[in-house]
Amino acid sequence: MKQKTLLLFQLLLAVYAFYSVVTYSDNLQLWVPLFCLIGMLIISKVETKVTRGGTKAAVTSQDNKGESSEKKDFNPLECLLKSKNVLLLTDAIHQLLRDLGLEVIRSPHHNALDGIVRLPGNQLTLGLKILSDVQELSPEWDKWEALTTFDLAKGGELRLVLVGSNSVPEPGGGRPRFTNFPAPVQSFLAEQKIVALTTLTLFKMYLLCKQKNLEAGGIFRLVHCHPGGVFQLEDYAKRRSAAA
Repeated sequence: MKQKTLLLFQLLLAVYAFYSVVTYSDNLQLWVPLFCLIGMLIISKVETKVTRGGTKAAVTSQDNKGESSEKKDFNPLECLLKSKNVLLLTDAIHQLLRDLGLEVIRSPHHNALDGIVRLPGNQLTLGLKILSDVQELSPEWDKWEALTTFDLAKGGELRLVLVGSNSVPEPGGGRPRFTNFPAPVQSFLAEQKIVALTTLTLFKMYLLCKQKNLEAGGIFRLVHCHPGGVFQLEDYAKRRSAAA
């Protein structure tokens, strides 16, 4: 509405400038059109600002709607199975661990980590590093040095845990398949006594705790005391069977 009003005012000034040239004489014939042109120029600048402001507001509104829609549709469990976005995976994993009653925080002293998980009932702590894909990991990975400074005790109170997305999306959005860490990486992890697990394993751990009403701390303590390599949920099942 404001833009149309400004355009109409510009048109009126243009008509009046033409009228003054035809009707007036002497100085008025020059000064009146000049003032009309100056007025049209000022209105043109105001119109530009109004247009830009309206466009910016529309874009911002659209972006907010998009973010709101994404947040509304965000499903942490589905994200674990399908997403390759580290930020979404981090958010999903944090939500699910908190839902299991575990304390998850950001570490101001270890920027290379994607979260600190404190297990209930003791001083055991897991430092999470989340990977967009299990194939991203290799013995030559450039982040090893920054991460292993956290795992100083190697099986003591602090323990580094790598979580890698292992879904293999099918073309056309079909049901994803799942893979594992490459064999050389598994051997390297075992040698370095570093624990890793896939997002599919974490998905199964969450469902097991929820469906069987199990204490999450028990499973994650097994992750913490794992000798090194890729943690499998079958390890927990064997421990439970042996205990029974």
